[in-house]
Amino acid sequence: MKDLSLTQEYLLCILRNKGKLSTFDIEKGMCLTGACVLELLMVGIITREEKDKLSVRTHLPNRMSYLWPVYSYIKQKQPVRFKKIVERNSVTFTNQNVNEMIDAVGKSLVEAGCATEEKGGLFGGKTIYVPDEKALDRVIQNIRAELLEDGELSEDIIALTALLDKSGELSRYFSAYEKKALKARLKEIKENPQVEALQKVLEDIDNLFVLLIVAAT
Repeated sequence: MKDLSLTQEYLLCILRNKGKLSTFDIEKGMCLTGACVLELLMVGIITREEKDKLSVRTHLPNRMSYLWPVYSYIKQKQPVRFKKIVERNSVTFTNQNVNEMIDAVGKSLVEAGCATEEKGGLFGGKTIYVPDEKALDRVIQNIRAELLEDGELSEDIIALTALLDKSGELSRYFSAYEKKALKARLKEIKENPQVEALQKVLEDIDNLFVLLIVAAT
């Protein structure tokens, strides 16, 4: 099994044993988009410009082709706000864009030996990606090791934990005691000016959550 990126680890953690996301898991789709954008920002492939608009800075390497659905949209629409990217991939009446994103990342997980590609869904005709338990456990243990112990934190682990918390998935993998400690650590991290990109993405996701709630009432 290969080392995974932020986006790959996030998808691995949110896929249930049925290997797919529910139509109602809009917040998970938002956070998957957030993971894609953060990864592109952290490695310098895209850049944040004035008024928080995103633009392409350089080409997308073949080894990161699973980010193509998000990268290509930014390249086409640049400069574009993060909010617009999330709305396109998550807040829609169809699942076409989010499914394209899941398929791209899911296939990369299969190639890395961290998931299996199967057929599932209501009529058994949908491609699903079932996480490998050992690969998933390795990701969770990495989070536990970094956030619950003293030591330097990696950007990927900070972002991954924050996105899992935001999408309501953190409680699946950690005890109540561990979750309390993780959230206390996350609060410290979010107030750190060194993780400004993460703070902005989480803020934008929060604002979109509010819009969804208002629209549903």
